[in-house]
Amino acid sequence: MLDFDIRCEAQERVLVLDTAAFLAGLQLHIYGHRLVTVPRVIEEVKDEASVRGLEMALTVNRVEVVEPKKEYREQARSIAKDVGSLTKLSETDLDVLALALQLRDVGCRVVVVTDDYSLQNTVALIGIEFQPVKSTGIKRPRLFRKSLNTS
Repeated sequence: MLDFDIRCEAQERVLVLDTAAFLAGLQLHIYGHRLVTVPRVIEEVKDEASVRGLEMALTVNRVEVVEPKKEYREQARSIAKDVGSLTKLSETDLDVLALALQLRDVGCRVVVVTDDYSLQNTVALIGIEFQPVKSTGIKRPRLFRKSLNTS
């Protein structure tokens, strides 16, 4: 697990993988992009085939595992509360969101790879791209609260 400050080349495209990406084995089929995830996602991958694919990707350094910084976790929770998705997102989802925010702040072009509609909605509302895995994804983001508090 990486515990140092993560860096990106200018506008480097970085895919932040949610559990669905690993269950679909995407880490073995995506090339030309940096792949990053959080420890909680790794813990959620349990079926034998997915575990083998994950272990292979980790062994050959295809996937970076990064613990998001505390301030980005707090920011993720605040954003989710502001858009009305806090009760719909798991702690893993919040970590994925936190890592996406952290990577965006260091100049990465972040794409969150997830089938979770609440996570897709939340990242879309704050201007982060998403890519569905097996679902069609949301058509357009919407607020579940009256306004987005930016304070």
